[in-house]
Amino acid sequence: MKPSIRIEAVVLASALLATSAAAQGDTGFLRGQGHFTAAYSYTNDSYDQFWLGNDLVSPPQVGKVERETASLYVAYGLTDAIDLVVNANYVEAETSGTDPIEDQDDLQDLYLGAKWRVWSHGDLESAFLVLLAPSIKLPMTDYEDNDVTAIGDDQVDLRMRLIAHYRYQGYFWSIESGYDRRNGPPHDEIPVNLTLGGTFGNVTVMPFYSTFESLGGIDIGEGTFPATEEEASRVGLAAYARIGTNFGVTGMVRTTLDGMNTGDANAFSLGLVFNY
Repeated sequence: MKPSIRIEAVVLASALLATSAAAQGDTGFLRGQGHFTAAYSYTNDSYDQFWLGNDLVSPPQVGKVERETASLYVAYGLTDAIDLVVNANYVEAETSGTDPIEDQDDLQDLYLGAKWRVWSHGDLESAFLVLLAPSIKLPMTDYEDNDVTAIGDDQVDLRMRLIAHYRYQGYFWSIESGYDRRNGPPHDEIPVNLTLGGTFGNVTVMPFYSTFESLGGIDIGEGTFPATEEEASRVGLAAYARIGTNFGVTGMVRTTLDGMNTGDANAFSLGLVFNY
């Protein structure tokens, strides 16, 4: 791969990493053998309305719920066709409601995964690729999972994702879907994530759409929070600005379009990225 092409691929591969807590899906870009990316990000996610089943409500007992997440993401190119990925999160959650709901803050989940290009067709000008992205999610602490301010679901997830990716010069689209096996009260999920992107000078702009469907569960109030049937559809815009060859900054805004047993949340994220 020519140096300029490799740098562009690394830049695009890095562009969504520092906003990984926003869960907008992955792309088909890889780092290349021996190259790595480290990204640190801050994400703020908040809502003052949530779907109780399919009904949008705003009870004063809950008030506004706000979550702040610090994420560390590292990816390494094991070969030109395989990346190894590690992501860890620390989450703080609080609410302004009239009920005495306890604030939460703790290490949340660790994600270990890989991204493997299994098929490709094209050249340096344009290409279509198919990738497999298996991963496992592991709770890092015994955090609270059954409250309005719960920071996670506190169980192991086994995930298998398929990514279809097309790029043409500085533009691309990626669609990611698969199956998440959830080993605990939550039912399994099927996610779909679509990301578009274009590079203009040193800036890459990426609108995205994400949705996930739970394969069963209960409504809020009928049992524990991890067992709820949670679904959501979201849209957002992410951007990556390259500062020199090795550094960059990222930003993201996101809003929720529709959901079930989840918050009508808006989010923003800022991050720093180092590439080598």
